[in-house]
Amino acid sequence: MTDHITGHHRSTSLIRRLGKDRIGALLLILIGAGIALTGMTYRMGTATRMGPGYMPFFYGVLMVLVGVAIAVTARPVDEQRGDVVPVNWRAWLCILGGLVAFAVIAVYGGLVPATFVAVFVAAMGSKANSIRDAALLAAGLAVAAVLVFSYGLKLQLALFAWG
Repeated sequence: MTDHITGHHRSTSLIRRLGKDRIGALLLILIGAGIALTGMTYRMGTATRMGPGYMPFFYGVLMVLVGVAIAVTARPVDEQRGDVVPVNWRAWLCILGGLVAFAVIAVYGGLVPATFVAVFVAAMGSKANSIRDAALLAAGLAVAAVLVFSYGLKLQLALFAWG
């Protein structure tokens, strides 16, 4: 909608008033709360014998906490300059692509290739990352995922699966 006095779109003025950091924080809080609430509808289990709702619940809570931290530390918006940054579609698509890749590859390829591909694709969302940097980050996080999820938490997800 357009404001008849200033001629600006209301959504743009909302972004200017709140700032992209606070809007992103609000989205993280809302999505995290939704994930946590959905996780609570499944059996939780315990830390040693996790049920299907355990990880979604705690990931949702973690998202809410990160959103709150971002909101609290967000810089004030300069109303005079109106720093409105265009959407970084490359970053969004790479992050979403990494999530989809993990979901598909984890089932058919296992934890190691799924983690590697997901992190690599998501890291390529930043123009600051080279292919080498993304591959090193992906390899490091794949090793960390094996240590934490396979050996530490004894998750029942194959490290490598062929089909």
